[in-house]
Amino acid sequence: MAKWWGPKLAYDVIHQCLLCFGHGGYDRGPMEQRLRDVLGIQIGDGTAQIMKTIIARVRAGRKNVPA
Repeated sequence: MAKWWGPKLAYDVIHQCLLCFGHGGYDRGPMEQRLRDVLGIQIGDGTAQIMKTIIARVRAGRKNVPA
């Protein structure tokens, strides 16, 4: 679950920070860089739906979770 939850939580937190700071958060500052980092992690690890499917297959067994 941590492999799915970590990037999702990081994205949600950074997104809220950017909403609070408005346009100033997107000016190539540290928050904008963190957002790009987290998006890269999400793409590299796989989408949230794929991660949920992998976790479900490990917990319930491959034959119980359809593709």
